[in-house]
Amino acid sequence: MPRAASRSAARRSATRPAATALRAAQRQVLAVRRAEHARELAEKRAAARRRAAEARRAAAERRAAAARAQTERRAAATRKAKVRHRKTTAVHRTVSVAPGRRTARRKTTVRRASRGMSAVLSYARAQVGKRYRSGGEGPNSFDCSGFTKRAYAQAGLRLPHSSGAQAARAYTVSRSSARPGDLVVGPGHVGVYMGGGMMIDAGNSRTGVVYRRMYQGLHIERF
Repeated sequence: MPRAASRSAARRSATRPAATALRAAQRQVLAVRRAEHARELAEKRAAARRRAAEARRAAAERRAAAARAQTERRAAATRKAKVRHRKTTAVHRTVSVAPGRRTARRKTTVRRASRGMSAVLSYARAQVGKRYRSGGEGPNSFDCSGFTKRAYAQAGLRLPHSSGAQAARAYTVSRSSARPGDLVVGPGHVGVYMGGGMMIDAGNSRTGVVYRRMYQGLHIERF
């Protein structure tokens, strides 16, 4: 065999293992990339399924909350109607009492209410400056209905920790006939009327328990 041909064959035989190893490495890299791509795709699909499940769960919770709120509003309206009916019936019964006895009964009721409301007003003033906390009913922090619940407890009134339920137990009076100690009521909110167009309420986390003027959208109710 010529010497040049033998050298060429030797070079080819030397490069074959290197080429085989290179192709094997390339196939391995390609397999790794495919596996990573498949894993990323599977993770994206799983995340999309989780997001869809969370969206369905949130929608179901919103529907349930709306149904509960509607039920509570209906129940509160029913209770309020019953309270007004009882108060109307009581007024009609009082009219049949002799004038002298009716006057004496009204004076006694006003004196008792005045003493009770004094305790309510004193308690309300003492809480000004304390923190607002959702669900709080004292002694160091309050939400709106927790504050009024504790305040009216000073007058012996046992109220639920709910602005709507508290309003349902009272009846509406005009601002011109409002008295200190009446309940200030707004959409999802309650406070204590202090007289002169002022009130004390646990407004929000920014204001805390604050003495301030009644703002638009509020009205007066009385227990």
